Amino acid sequence: MTSTTQIGARTADKPSGPRPGRQKRHVGRYAVMFPGLLFLAALAIYPTIYSLVISLTRWRVTTGEDPRFVGLENYAALLTDEAFWTSVRVTVVFVVFAVLIEFLLAFGLALLFFRNFPGDKIMRALILMPMLVAPVAVGLLAKFSLEPTFGIVNQLLRAIGLPTTEFLGSPILALPTLIAIDVWQWTPFLFLILLAALQALPEEVIEASKLDGASWPRIIWHQFLPLLKYPILVGVLLRLIDAFRVYDIVFMTTRGGPIDATSTMSWQIYDVGFRSFTISYAAAYSWLLLILVLLVVNTLLRRMSVRN
Repeated sequence: MTSTTQIGARTADKPSGPRPGRQKRHVGRYAVMFPGLLFLAALAIYPTIYSLVISLTRWRVTTGEDPRFVGLENYAALLTDEAFWTSVRVTVVFVVFAVLIEFLLAFGLALLFFRNFPGDKIMRALILMPMLVAPVAVGLLAKFSLEPTFGIVNQLLRAIGLPTTEFLGSPILALPTLIAIDVWQWTPFLFLILLAALQALPEEVIEASKLDGASWPRIIWHQFLPLLKYPILVGVLLRLIDAFRVYDIVFMTTRGGPIDATSTMSWQIYDVGFRSFTISYAAAYSWLLLILVLLVVNTLLRRMSVRN
């Protein structure tokens, strides 16, 4: 009885809360994160808040005047600006067709490389190479390759008896050409994600479907696509977000022309902010682009959650 009482007394004497040594370890663990958080705040959070504040002012750098608060005037002017809606239309067309074509090609390539065959590793490396090239270099390469006089593409067309074409100078062909350039560079990104997801599928699912007499199209539609739903969603969302801010290839090839045929929202932000020096208007443009991207991403995520 005495020993039980002593054990209970010793237990009662112990502090119920966390030990001081453990608290110090927790504080030290989080203290290591403080420099990184400060660096993140300096490079991301502060500029974001500052751009929002600037978008509510009127500020043109070349006048030498200080920013003057005007509220939502910049946003109202943008929503009534024909050039803004043209850039929205061009951006949406570019994003929809580029990402859709990239997904279809990437999924087809992933199915092709799903099983090993001789030389598949070399072919995979060749497929992934465009993704490793800087977008500026891709745009410069496309500009020289598609040049109507000495470009290699038009030289090949002349060699087979076809007329030369102004791929980047035609209002009809300029945007499809930029879409083709983006597809060439970024299809490997989705291919890499889908191939990894396909190779992670359990082999038993495929074997069971074959035993049931299912054909490959039925296996792909009823087995692969449902199981790959989340990898597909992640890959498509990443490409959507990246495609909305396309700027590099536009800058290196068409500069938004001809006749605003390739004037995307990112190009308009550059044009307004760094050529006209209307910083407040460019900041409002940037926030509207952010809102558009958030609406598209949120819509896709909601539809996926409803289907679940």
